[in-house]
Amino acid sequence: MNKKLAFLICFLAIFGLRLTAQEDMHYGVFVGGSINMMNIDKGFYYDDSRLPTPIPIINPISHDTTGYNVAYPIVEGASVKPNGGFIIGGFFEYKASKLLSLQFEVLYNQYGYTLKGKVNQKDISDDDVITYNYKGSLKMSNISAAVLLKIQPIKYLSVDLGVQPSYCFRVIKDGELGILRESTVYKSDKEYNPLNLSAIGGLTCYWGDVFFSARYSLGFMDVMKTKEPYYLKEEKEIKYLYKEAKSTTSAVQLTIGYRIK
Repeated sequence: MNKKLAFLICFLAIFGLRLTAQEDMHYGVFVGGSINMMNIDKGFYYDDSRLPTPIPIINPISHDTTGYNVAYPIVEGASVKPNGGFIIGGFFEYKASKLLSLQFEVLYNQYGYTLKGKVNQKDISDDDVITYNYKGSLKMSNISAAVLLKIQPIKYLSVDLGVQPSYCFRVIKDGELGILRESTVYKSDKEYNPLNLSAIGGLTCYWGDVFFSARYSLGFMDVMKTKEPYYLKEEKEIKYLYKEAKSTTSAVQLTIGYRIK
């Protein structure tokens, strides 16, 4: 076999493999929204958009006030409800066969919750009690990377199962105090854990190069910390104690996407 013929065969083989590989690989983009919920315990039922409230220390014998502790105003009759979120991302898919494929995604998404209730705050100067309606809406902004096994029993439908590690880069809570509004930005590591891991599952429907996905995600890690104030007499200032607490995430995600190739 001469060199030109050998070169031509090698070229055609490599070109054929490349075409085959390209047919087995796809990439694209998607956008959508989520209805997300955080499972939090009662340790989070407080209004941290305001200064901690002084709590008098009463002498049990004389009933005199001997000093004060501090605490955040407690949200009474609290209810925790879902939040809405935004999703945008891109994906790369490798089809191992007509039935199975592996998909990698990078996306921006959000988690959070809305806390509603009433707050009774005592005024230390005249012992009057101020009552106001409270609504705190917390949102966690994340960069996530999902790995999915897609099972496609028919051409127009796939079952998606996988895991989604996330990194949270911003947590903000908008507190509504009657007609007033106050935003609180949380600190990474101190007030929240930036890393999370979720299991995800759902369905994707295809219509040509356009697809629609519906998924459910469930987080395994506690992502928020409780913030307990205390008064440091020596320095005459308020300090904070941060504790791990139950605060796992879950979400229903709905997206529409386009397979570019």
